[in-house]
Amino acid sequence: MKRILGLTITFMLFIGITGSGAWAYFSDAEPSTANQMISGILDLKTDDVDGVTQTLYATSMKPGNTIGPSTIQLRNAGNTDGPTLDIKCSYIESDGSPNDVNMTANATAAMMEVTTLSYDSASLLTNISDNNFNGYKDLQDLADANLSSQSGLGTGATKPFEIEVKLKDNLSNDFRADGITVVISFTLNQ
Repeated sequence: MKRILGLTITFMLFIGITGSGAWAYFSDAEPSTANQMISGILDLKTDDVDGVTQTLYATSMKPGNTIGPSTIQLRNAGNTDGPTLDIKCSYIESDGSPNDVNMTANATAAMMEVTTLSYDSASLLTNISDNNFNGYKDLQDLADANLSSQSGLGTGATKPFEIEVKLKDNLSNDFRADGITVVISFTLNQ
């Protein structure tokens, strides 16, 4: 009986070893060809032009003058949705001549009240705080504002951005020929 049991265990081990060896010898490989992976494209256009920065110009302004409303059409010309849009305003000094008293770019920006600011027909003025405490929202406040994570643009979608700025009525002669160049940058994010 011991001998039959021993032969049975030996036979089963032999079958187990032979069977596992047989599995190792069978394999099949097939190449996968013509695979192509291409990333999508985000292509933000402003007024249907490449480049995502718009510069606003106004010369020979007088106290009380208004620039705008100016509308910039933002369009996603790519093939990938851009769920969020960041808007950033900046400015640099750009004085005219003659400039008797050189006011800073910040002082000049504080004299430019933002009267209209909207994206996709929704006002963004509520997102701006009067950080310089002059009683109104101006270009200096706009430059300090966080206007990131606005609703983005789907493929082929167009949305308007609108801005209007008024030079304050109560300007002193110290601001004569002082100026700034305002740059508004748009970043579409995936």
